Amino acid sequence: MKIVYLILALGVIKCIILFKVYRSIPALELKRRARTADKRAAALHRVSAYGKSVDVLLWLVGTACFIALVVWSARTNWWLAAVVMLVTAWLMVWGKFPASGWAGGVAALAAPVYSKVFYYLDPLLSRLAKLFPSNLPSHTGLYEKRDLVDLLGSQYKQADNRIPETDLKIAYNSVVFGDKSVSKIMTPLKKVKMVGANDNIGPLLMDELHKTGFSCFPVVKDTSKSAKMEITGTLYLNDLIGYDGGGKVKDLASHKVDYINEDDNLRQVLSAFLKTHHHLLIVINGFEEVVGVIGLEDVLEQILGKKITDEPDSQPAHDAVKPEQPDQTVVE
Repeated sequence: MKIVYLILALGVIKCIILFKVYRSIPALELKRRARTADKRAAALHRVSAYGKSVDVLLWLVGTACFIALVVWSARTNWWLAAVVMLVTAWLMVWGKFPASGWAGGVAALAAPVYSKVFYYLDPLLSRLAKLFPSNLPSHTGLYEKRDLVDLLGSQYKQADNRIPETDLKIAYNSVVFGDKSVSKIMTPLKKVKMVGANDNIGPLLMDELHKTGFSCFPVVKDTSKSAKMEITGTLYLNDLIGYDGGGKVKDLASHKVDYINEDDNLRQVLSAFLKTHHHLLIVINGFEEVVGVIGLEDVLEQILGKKITDEPDSQPAHDAVKPEQPDQTVVE
């Protein structure tokens, strides 16, 4: 009788340990490690590949052994049954048996036997698995954006993290970039190079524009300090390539002008770029006064987390596609 009692106890403990081992590491990660010649991972994956069938069999066998053990113990001493239930509850709730520990090693040694068992029982177990609520998607533990930001931060500090730092940075910036306002990253008006509509296009102007590091410039009707600023279009540096000169800025400039408010966030800015097909927006304040400019590249830099450096023969900062038809739009 004692042998039967011991077999039942070992059956309960074994099922709990195996359940914890296979739950301690996702099957996808086991598969990745198995491909790197990790023998333990390869052995464990042979069993974990059966998915829910593993859970079903462990729950059925473990529950059957537990009920038989409790009933048997209660017939002897009630306190013995209480001890069995307490020990089982402790193993289920607080017991930790990671695949990287001794329990994982034992499970790996027994994996060839278990894989053969599941090979024959899987057709039945897979049907039973459909009756269990474990098929429902598990909760991610995330409720709002702050939780996702914290998760990315935790992933960065994780010792066995294999996600490149640059990818984590881009993911993080993509989540939070919408919290930033236009005023935080725009180019202030005092740093913006304005071009007069009636300026002559020639080597002097071209050299001056090249030195600024920008590739498109707001065109104003009058560049004199006493005149009221009136933006009439945008001059693209690419349009000057191969131009022989001799004309006026207004003859070559695009007459499309798009506006954005300085209090808008970057998500609204990105939406405006997609809506207008324009890569440079004029920033205005609440009094509709021009306070700066913002380019598509400014938004991309916030996502990438670094300054975009232009290569030779490439389109520099604030580059844009020249619009087909002149227009003047205020982006809400």
